[in-house]
Amino acid sequence: MTLRILRTSWTAAKFLGHHMPRLRTWGMVGMCLVMMWSVDQPARRAEGSRVRKPRAWFDAKGLCVFPLACKQLPSSRDQLLEALTVGWHKSLKFPAADDSFISIDGSRYPALSSLKMDLGGAKMDLTKDKKNSKPKGRVESELTVGNFDLDGRPMLCDRAKMDLHFTATRARLDMEHDQAGRPCIMLSDAKQARLDFRTTRADLERIVLVTLRAQAKNYGVSIDKVEIKLDADTGRSLSLDLHLLTKVAFVPAGMRFRAHVDIDDSMNAKLTHLTCEGDEALGPLIVGFIRPGLAKYEGRSKPVFSFPTGKLKLRDIQVHSGDEIQVAATFGS
Repeated sequence: MTLRILRTSWTAAKFLGHHMPRLRTWGMVGMCLVMMWSVDQPARRAEGSRVRKPRAWFDAKGLCVFPLACKQLPSSRDQLLEALTVGWHKSLKFPAADDSFISIDGSRYPALSSLKMDLGGAKMDLTKDKKNSKPKGRVESELTVGNFDLDGRPMLCDRAKMDLHFTATRARLDMEHDQAGRPCIMLSDAKQARLDFRTTRADLERIVLVTLRAQAKNYGVSIDKVEIKLDADTGRSLSLDLHLLTKVAFVPAGMRFRAHVDIDDSMNAKLTHLTCEGDEALGPLIVGFIRPGLAKYEGRSKPVFSFPTGKLKLRDIQVHSGDEIQVAATFGS
């Protein structure tokens, strides 16, 4: 029995160690969870036209890639409208059968004056497998959009909700296929873009709990509770306290992670004051496995986001905490 618990504890430690770069900064990037629909691996160089990018804390792919449901890439405005509408219906659950949540203006396809997607009230499933969802990197056609608007106010996840609003001007969208051969459309460039995100601390805890539960079950770990405390000293200086209550082979294990995040003018996030403490029966044992890997991130600085192409850049980000967590980020080429 003791050997089994040790083996299972090691498996749990591998799970937590694998996801630590994200766990340490959940508070700072609660919006990333929404934008990416799930926790992704750091960006790597793709084939073809992709530019080599520095490894970042988070891959902003989910913010930039949108689903298309079609066999052939759209060649007209009406085909694009139908492909986006059906694609979103496959990705999200809408409160009604109304298909008028997307509007496209412009008579000179593929040059569009506006593209607006109103996803308010839609429910997303953060437990879906996103395997092979990254674009291959071979652009097959392009769109230009004068004004792009994605409005998710609110979006729902389990019993939690959040407001998400993303806008861009003079945007370019690339159409290609993902690694599974499915058509997709990707925001590759924009003169100016802005993301606004807002949720409550309780809703953020629920979102993180749902996501971690889906990932942890493959490791024989159950996540019972997530507690997040986020203090924003300034819009770019944050302190995070994350407490996980778990069970490993029916034995309770608690872990508390603390970190401080500072974002500089170059949009690099530096992690300091990283600590990991264990409580309950197995917590102290598991954190003993985690601490050596955690130590290598102390003082490390990397870009906050990486984007599918090398053209979009994060220009500014401001985070405010309290009963509500608010994030405002601006992007551009």
